[in-house]
Amino acid sequence: MYPYPYKPGLLEMLKGIKWGGILDGTQKTLGVINQAIPIVYQVKPMVSNMRSVFKIANMINEPTNNSVPTTPKQTNNPVFYL
Repeated sequence: MYPYPYKPGLLEMLKGIKWGGILDGTQKTLGVINQAIPIVYQVKPMVSNMRSVFKIANMINEPTNNSVPTTPKQTNNPVFYL
């Protein structure tokens, strides 16, 4: 059995785990999540409002049709019938 590497059992693997490090990492992750959740709730309305702002900006930048429909001009000049 000399050429084969030693494979530890499940119990030996559990003894090698540093539970304090896992708990510290979990606590840091939960702290970041607790700080990020309020930020998400504050940013969400701004993002939805930005969509509206872009729609309005696009409408402002659209070329306008300034042509006035031609209607006959009415004048108050007298009409002479011959």
